[in-house]
Amino acid sequence: MSTQPYIGFRQLFHQDTSTFTYLLWDLDTREGVIIDPVREQFEGDLCLVGELGVRMVYALDTHVHADHVTSLGMLREEMRLQTAVGEPSGVPCADIMLNDGYTLRFGRHTLTALATPGHTDACTSFKVENMVFTGDTLLIRGCGRTDFQQGDPEMLYRSITQKLYTLPDETLVYPGHDYNGKSVSTIGEEKQYNPRIPATQTESDFAELMNSLNLPRPKHIDEAVPANMGCGISVDHGHLTEEVFGVRDLQKILNAMSVDEVVIDCRTKDEYQAGHIPGAINLPMGKELNQLRELRDYQKIYLYCYSGRRSQTVFSTLTSKGLDNLVCLGSSGMAEWEKFGYSVEK
Repeated sequence: MSTQPYIGFRQLFHQDTSTFTYLLWDLDTREGVIIDPVREQFEGDLCLVGELGVRMVYALDTHVHADHVTSLGMLREEMRLQTAVGEPSGVPCADIMLNDGYTLRFGRHTLTALATPGHTDACTSFKVENMVFTGDTLLIRGCGRTDFQQGDPEMLYRSITQKLYTLPDETLVYPGHDYNGKSVSTIGEEKQYNPRIPATQTESDFAELMNSLNLPRPKHIDEAVPANMGCGISVDHGHLTEEVFGVRDLQKILNAMSVDEVVIDCRTKDEYQAGHIPGAINLPMGKELNQLRELRDYQKIYLYCYSGRRSQTVFSTLTSKGLDNLVCLGSSGMAEWEKFGYSVEK
């Protein structure tokens, strides 16, 4: 699907969390941006970008998500792009902190950040050509909740009515989620048909409506919010104190490993195939929970990646599920392995 003859566009969907991810690129320069990428879809996103011949320059999140973990950090490590989130989020790992009106260029196109707080205080919508990507601020025939994570119904009302609803009626609305099979709307449609916040809605009635909602707590919030403050890659090393080892240790261990021990490479399939530690098997970060049963059967699992950050994230994810058979290659990885001149298997 292409909304303009000179801009490339894909709308991707993560079924488990009903999350939309958006890929846009200039058809001439091939420079592109990705909005709200999901960690579990990291490899698929890489594959699509490669197939389309897009050179990614920015990865953006509309806010600090509570329902899924972002892949901003993984994309930055893989593609050497820049990451960006709304300035009030305080995400320390982001390359760019976006204020209202901040612009980013990709090819001939301009992406404009629109501060639209209310669902969270750092929610940011992105305007590109005749499209606006609204995250959880404005949904199709709905809006984001305001009962957690700095939620404020009055602020959300003003963000929608004074910022988004002032855009031209024909502006296409692409939300961060949809739970009813809808994929796109327009500003004009939402002003007329959105049952929570039509153009005739008053601020007080909207606040009363939002405050009366009795919604369940997001089931992934305890994992997602801390991880997303680290761009989806673990930055908390404290819990690894007794479990970290180095490449010199691993080199010695390889010669004496038993059949119920395994070395796992947490990088992407392409990185693994380009060269890995001899005997290691590939389990890319984001896929580890799919193999929980098998991983429990090993007496010891040694985790590594390129720099150590992805293996630490996998370590954190698996230990939170009760695995106590893990050892992590700390703050080093394949880069240091090659630096020491150890053998590499392809």
